[in-house]
Amino acid sequence: MPKVSVIVPNYNHAPFLRQRIDTILAQTFQDFELILLDDCSTDDSRSILSSYSGPRFSSALPLVA
Repeated sequence: MPKVSVIVPNYNHAPFLRQRIDTILAQTFQDFELILLDDCSTDDSRSILSSYSGPRFSSALPLVA
């Protein structure tokens, strides 16, 4: 179990989303999980969030697009 949970809430912030996530992933402390949240964004946020996967990621994407 990770020591830290990092939650990234998002709503229509696609232009900044990759930078936010990549900055978190570049931290020297690595014992964390990254929880990506999206509140039905209407921009490209959902596809950006979906491009990140792996054991460290948890996604809470809406079931309805």
